[in-house]
Amino acid sequence: MNEYDAKRIVGAAPCDGSERSGVDRRRALQLLVGGTSLGAAAAMGFPVAQYLRPLAPDEADSVATLETEGLGLWDAKLVDVGGRPVIVVNTDEGFAALSAVCTHLGCVVRWKKGRRQFFCPCHGGRFDVDGRVLGGPAPRPLVKLEVEEQAGRVVVRFV
Repeated sequence: MNEYDAKRIVGAAPCDGSERSGVDRRRALQLLVGGTSLGAAAAMGFPVAQYLRPLAPDEADSVATLETEGLGLWDAKLVDVGGRPVIVVNTDEGFAALSAVCTHLGCVVRWKKGRRQFFCPCHGGRFDVDGRVLGGPAPRPLVKLEVEEQAGRVVVRFV
């Protein structure tokens, strides 16, 4: 075996008589690149994970109070409940509150008093006063909210 073959053997001591100890250049570079990559992945992954984490609605924010004065039969009012649009309709059976977010692509629906229907302007989805799908591409009915009537007021909350 010559000097060249001895250097090629992994872990072999160098031929110049010095002892090899610690980390060689290749391993140090691997650790440096790996650590940098791990740090960069963590730096990019943390904001993404925070964005994807669902927000827990604050109980106080998911309630809205609406004055019923001036809200005639089959009139509707758009209100904000916990940062989400909700339509409150005065029906002949009392007040009904439904999420104003279409279940197709999330557009905000509108109340058509003459037809007594919710209408989605984006793709023509139609819903009845109970939120059931009457037509269009919507896959599910509108979300109903809890309604509590109190002396000239309506309290609306997500269930």
